[in-house]
Amino acid sequence: MLNLGKYLFKRSVLMVVAMSASLAAAGVNPYPQLKEKAQRAFDHAEWASASALFDLMLDEKPDVPDTYGQAIVANAMRGDHEAEMLLMQKALDNHIPFDSVFSRVSQWSFHLGKTHLYEEFLKETRKGHPWMKRTIDGNLLKYYTFRRNGELMVEYSRMMLAGAPDNPGFLTTLAEGYMLQGMEAEGMEAYRRVLDVAPDDLHALLSLGNFYALKDDDASRVKAMEYLEKAYAIHATPYVAATLETLRRTVK
Repeated sequence: MLNLGKYLFKRSVLMVVAMSASLAAAGVNPYPQLKEKAQRAFDHAEWASASALFDLMLDEKPDVPDTYGQAIVANAMRGDHEAEMLLMQKALDNHIPFDSVFSRVSQWSFHLGKTHLYEEFLKETRKGHPWMKRTIDGNLLKYYTFRRNGELMVEYSRMMLAGAPDNPGFLTTLAEGYMLQGMEAEGMEAYRRVLDVAPDDLHALLSLGNFYALKDDDASRVKAMEYLEKAYAIHATPYVAATLETLRRTVK
């Protein structure tokens, strides 16, 4: 259970600090000025002041998703996970779609070059709101794909495939995760599974075709031509045309 009393006390102290530094009195500052001061504090890494000012903004306008995103990231920079979760709950209480909060936290974490804050926030939210698990796991899979973390791409692709075994997107990230780890046999098998459910998937056709084209034996080159000819029929490119011409000349 979150200690609400502790949080409210901490919040009141931070508000005093922020107002003494930035506000003569909160009540005489119109919302646009409050927003400007909060953004300035955020830009100057004054995380305590920024957190308090964002709280004041949310007290006045609790239905603005971007404020939650910045407020959560500001608290993350202070290491205050309790405040992050209280802000998430406040967003839900005010009918803010949780995907909107996730996207704003991602935006501001990436803006600061602290992408791990987004990852940690998703994991903390999943612990407090188990009903969001699948959505959060999907967001984590996208994050690990962006980070090109092969091991976690495989782990989270498997999680998502457990509930959607024929999803071409999850199968593709599974294949890419294997390939990033140098697990070529597993990666190629995953790409073949993509074609089982989506025979015209261009990425899988090109991946398999290019893989076999690099082999030195005729059997592999024949397989390469089969995949690349299908890819060329879907989307003709000079590169695929040139690769096919080379393969035809080298197959005995």
